[in-house]
Amino acid sequence: MEQHITPFPLPKTGKISLVVAPKGVRHSLMSMLAALALRGRVIVVDGGNCFDGYTLARELRRQTHHVQAALKQIWLSRAFTCYQMVAMLAELPRDGTPIIILDMLSTFLDENVNFSKRQRLLENSLGLLRRLSEHAPVAVWARTRTTAAEENEQLLTPLLSTAHDIWELETPTLPEHQLPLF
Repeated sequence: MEQHITPFPLPKTGKISLVVAPKGVRHSLMSMLAALALRGRVIVVDGGNCFDGYTLARELRRQTHHVQAALKQIWLSRAFTCYQMVAMLAELPRDGTPIIILDMLSTFLDENVNFSKRQRLLENSLGLLRRLSEHAPVAVWARTRTTAAEENEQLLTPLLSTAHDIWELETPTLPEHQLPLF
C-alpha cells in the first residue's frame, strides 16, 4: 500500500484541530479524511456543502484497493443552517469516532437569523465540540472568504480561541509583474 502524507497532522483526542484556509484546501482535507477512513469509522459534518467525494475516492484509490470498504467508513451529514449544525453536533456519538467538520462557519453566516442568536448558537456548538473532543479527535475547517466581513471575523474569533492546534493558510498571491522567462 502506498503511503501518502497529509499536509496536516491527523487530529488527536483531547484537542480541537482548526484549519483556517480558502476553498482550495479541500483536497488536503480529503487526504486527511482518507487517512482517517483507512483506520476506521469517521464522521463528517458538512456545513458548506463542499464535501468532495470524487477527490476523496481518488485519494483512497491511491492508498488502497479497497475503496468501497473505506468509503463505507465515512458517515456524512450536511448542515444547511446554524440550527441544524447545533442539532447535529448534539447528536454525535461520544464513542471515540473521529469527527471532521467542513466549512463550519458557513452555516452561521445566514443573514435571516439575528446575529446575536447566531453568536449564541456558535457558542453552543463550540461547547459541544469541546465535549466531543474529550472522547474523539475533532478537526474543523473554517473557510476564509475573499470579502472580510465583520460578522465573519466576529464568528471566527471564538472558534480560534477554542481550538488547540491551528493552521492558517492563505491564497498564494501572484507577482504584480511578469517574471522574465530567462
